[in-house]
Amino acid sequence: MRNRIVFGGSRNVVLITGLFLILSQALFSQIGISVSPPRLYYDLNPGETGSQRVLVSNISNEHVMSLSITFGDWKYDNYGNNVMLPPDSLDFSCASWLSVGEGTYFTLEPGENREIVLSMTVPAEGNNSSVNTAMVYVTQMNAVDGVDAEGAAIKVNVRQGIKVYHNDRSANDKKIEIVALSFDSENSGLLLGFNNSGNIWANGAISTSLFNQTTGEEILLEESIFYTLPGDERTMLLPFRRDLDKGDYIATIIIDYGDDAALESAELQFKYE
Repeated sequence: MRNRIVFGGSRNVVLITGLFLILSQALFSQIGISVSPPRLYYDLNPGETGSQRVLVSNISNEHVMSLSITFGDWKYDNYGNNVMLPPDSLDFSCASWLSVGEGTYFTLEPGENREIVLSMTVPAEGNNSSVNTAMVYVTQMNAVDGVDAEGAAIKVNVRQGIKVYHNDRSANDKKIEIVALSFDSENSGLLLGFNNSGNIWANGAISTSLFNQTTGEEILLEESIFYTLPGDERTMLLPFRRDLDKGDYIATIIIDYGDDAALESAELQFKYE
């Protein structure tokens, strides 16, 4: 096997809902809450306050929902999975900046909706990050009797989460950099490493093409979607999802992360045997 890799940013003009259910599938249509939107964005400088509205709905036809609102932290791990943490666990947490004007406990009758005002006040001093995050949880407090798929008695309650993003107005440097690309024969795919080296979150899509130099065939892989925060170091497997013919290949990776003037790209040569 031989690998050759070339990196470059070619210049061209060109985050869950967080849903956490302790719920059997059979009961989903009978018990549940709907929270919208799944993400909240606050564009505030130090010392400023802003508010967003969240609609909470009891989708049950017969059960009263006693609900509480709590806060937490979240981040992505190196593979893009969500990691949930207690509030103020992270240096870039904004959980302590959030408040609910109507109180953190309320009740919804079957089919009832309620609009919640979620306010954020950014400290005038002490915020060293251009981007901050938090989670807002809406949790059912009164568990409902139910049965699982095997007929056993269970208690059912529901929790839904909203991701909160904050940035100050200086956060406008969006930058993704590819740092590694290799052929992963064990998992039949390409292993891509890239970093968010900007000062704002960057989301986008990864396009991959394979050119078999032996047969002349070009293969387009399924597009991969990613989400990152500033400072994230990401490793992604780009699976082939099919058996390739033997031969010498050139893989071309293009990352489109929404910048109007740039794409990040890389090229790799490998032998598939």
